[in-house]
Amino acid sequence: MNVLQTIKGILISDLLVDIPAERMEPGDSLRDAYGLDSLGYVEMRVCMEQTFGITIGDDDFSPVNFSTLGGVQALVERLLQDQETVG
Repeated sequence: MNVLQTIKGILISDLLVDIPAERMEPGDSLRDAYGLDSLGYVEMRVCMEQTFGITIGDDDFSPVNFSTLGGVQALVERLLQDQETVG
């Protein structure tokens, strides 16, 4: 599963971001480039949890992890890796 492509798809289909996936870059700001607001961040968290089968704890649901597309990608990949290690 390509995590970055999946996240881009979620942004477009579930969060209604009007930017083509091929123009999305890991350094893009979720707020400035894609227009996410506080509700959008919560929706994104839920979509990440449901799509990838992970749990994003309150400590991980932070501006550090949710400021850019690449930050969300890194968080999801880390949580998936943690699951594999435990499982």
